[in-house]
Amino acid sequence: MNKMKNKTAEEKFNALRRQAEEVMAKPDFSRSLVAVEDPLRLIHELQTFQVELELQNDELRRAQQELMEYKIHYTQLYDFTPVGYVTLDAKGKIIDANMTLARMLATERGSLFNRPLSDYILPQDQDIYYLHLQTLFAYKKRQICDLTMKKKEGSFLNVQLESTAIPELSQGEARFRTVIIDVSDRKRTERLLKYGRHQLESVLNRIESCVYIADMTSYEILFMNNYMIKKHKTDLTGQVCWASIHGKQTGPCEICNNDRLVDESGNPTEPCIWEFYDKESDQWHELTSLAVPWTDGRLVRLEIARDITGRKQTEKQQKEIKLILEEKVAQRTAELEDMNATLRTLLKKREADKNEIEEKIFANHKLILAPIIKNLKKNLTRESQKNMMEILESELKNILSPFSKKLSDHMVNLTPMEIHVADLVKFGKTNKEISEIMHSSIHTISRHRENIRKKTGLKNKKVNLRSFLSTLE
Repeated sequence: MNKMKNKTAEEKFNALRRQAEEVMAKPDFSRSLVAVEDPLRLIHELQTFQVELELQNDELRRAQQELMEYKIHYTQLYDFTPVGYVTLDAKGKIIDANMTLARMLATERGSLFNRPLSDYILPQDQDIYYLHLQTLFAYKKRQICDLTMKKKEGSFLNVQLESTAIPELSQGEARFRTVIIDVSDRKRTERLLKYGRHQLESVLNRIESCVYIADMTSYEILFMNNYMIKKHKTDLTGQVCWASIHGKQTGPCEICNNDRLVDESGNPTEPCIWEFYDKESDQWHELTSLAVPWTDGRLVRLEIARDITGRKQTEKQQKEIKLILEEKVAQRTAELEDMNATLRTLLKKREADKNEIEEKIFANHKLILAPIIKNLKKNLTRESQKNMMEILESELKNILSPFSKKLSDHMVNLTPMEIHVADLVKFGKTNKEISEIMHSSIHTISRHRENIRKKTGLKNKKVNLRSFLSTLE
């Protein structure tokens, strides 16, 4: 290519030289030089002509400098652009390629020249590339295709080819320029989105409720789950939701809440959940609407309609049962109030009877038992008998006083013998005196005292047993 450029420049120089020689050979030109009479004027003309040549020379150098800068700039743009550039001839061979393409294919730039681009394309994509070139050669219009190329070390590269004809060479040998764009990330994203959509559809198809996804602007149904298809007996994908699902409408539904699913910035908001009664089918539905990103990145409406007719019927029955129960409770409450009034009357009567019995007991004790005990105490001669009588009199008083209950509460675990010993201890009797009264040994009385302390919680405590028993009165 450099040789061709040098040859063209030399031809232009020779043509200019021949043109100058022809001008100098003209008679008018020769005579004008001879006719000049003033040598100073001739010198001035020559100096002026020299300055003009110097200015033209400076302008030429600036133009060459700018041309060099443009060339460097073009080379940088061509070689370091983020996409691959390649120039092909009519047979598909590489005439020129930039550094980016060499890096994409992990090879040297020089090894690309004069090689068919098809050498770097996988066999299964050769037909795509062949059809791409044939269409380009036939119609000379921009062609785009996606295929897979292989790098030098054997790894693969997903690319997009965009080819155009070079206009300035269209009348001579055909030349074509192809832009090669690495779309591996895009292909990977497309595969992930496809997999994600497949997973989403699998999940939605397992929901035992009507689920559909629709565009929030055109209202086009983008997806329906199997449950909804089965219910409507047809797949409505591609149709307008308000016209195909509800029918007999000339515009979006009154319950449509697309404007509530996104905020002022266009971001999804919290899901909208509400209940809806369908008069035509006589069914209740719980609707859940929310904005979700679709596989192409746009926000779409996801709606889940769950049939809650059974629940509503149950709630209605429960309300009716609740009213019946409330009536019964009110009736029963009135009956219980009457019963409570009767019970209060009976309790007052029982309290009066209790007081009457207590009064009779105290009266009988005072009129009958007290005189007998008093006579017995006078007639008894033995000291032991008098002590026993005093104990009997004390016990009768305990029965007739609150102390009897206190004593029984604290001494509920005592044996009758221990209760008898406790009474004597309370009256200040010593172990010896108690043994004589009860006709037992002093050792036995000591054991009973120890058991009393243990059972009343006084063991290992510095509390006098007689004082403790006295606090129970």
